[in-house]
Amino acid sequence: MSHHHNHLEETLSEQPLTSLSLTHVEFNPKDPLSYIYAYITLSPLVILISYVSIIVARRELMMINMFFGQLFCEILNSGLKKWMREKRPNDKLGTGYGMPSSHAQFIAYFTIFASVYLYYKITFRNNLWKFPIILGLIIFSFLVSYSRIYLNYHTTKQVIVGNIFGTTFAIFWYILIEKIIRPLGIFKIIIESHLAKYFYIKDNSSIKDIIRIEYTNWLALKREKEE
Repeated sequence: MSHHHNHLEETLSEQPLTSLSLTHVEFNPKDPLSYIYAYITLSPLVILISYVSIIVARRELMMINMFFGQLFCEILNSGLKKWMREKRPNDKLGTGYGMPSSHAQFIAYFTIFASVYLYYKITFRNNLWKFPIILGLIIFSFLVSYSRIYLNYHTTKQVIVGNIFGTTFAIFWYILIEKIIRPLGIFKIIIESHLAKYFYIKDNSSIKDIIRIEYTNWLALKREKEE
């Protein structure tokens, strides 16, 4: 038994190890900007965790739709990389092909879909707040994309092409969801299903100023509890 265990350990030690590219980032520790961009470039992982957290907490159909679009966008990126077969600027950084940049495509989809949905579907007490939020998303998207060039994981062309595909897919997904699927009444059927009711899945896309309504409901419950 001991001999078998030692043999297994020797076999495992001979296997070349790799790192999870999503969380493994190499940067120059002597360059402060490189250090900052290393954290910025990890943001897609944070966004994925946020998707799941918000879906579990809010049970909102829009976020589920956006999340599925993000997954399909990643599948598209994987297919494009295998089709284009273009290497990264530095073979030692990252794994797989570099064209188009998956980070750039990911963040472009996220930014454009969120911005378009915010502009057309969400209402605030003062809708002017939409513009600084959208501007913030665009700036953040630029920083994530540029981090891939700065850290030498992708060429400028690979990042630009990633942004083009991410933006195009976001617009396509929004049109598919809001202009084709929703008018067919499919979401209404989903919301009325036993499964959706069991998991408390809701669709607030047509409700104006949902933040104010939720706050008003919270106040009413608070007063009721105090009484």
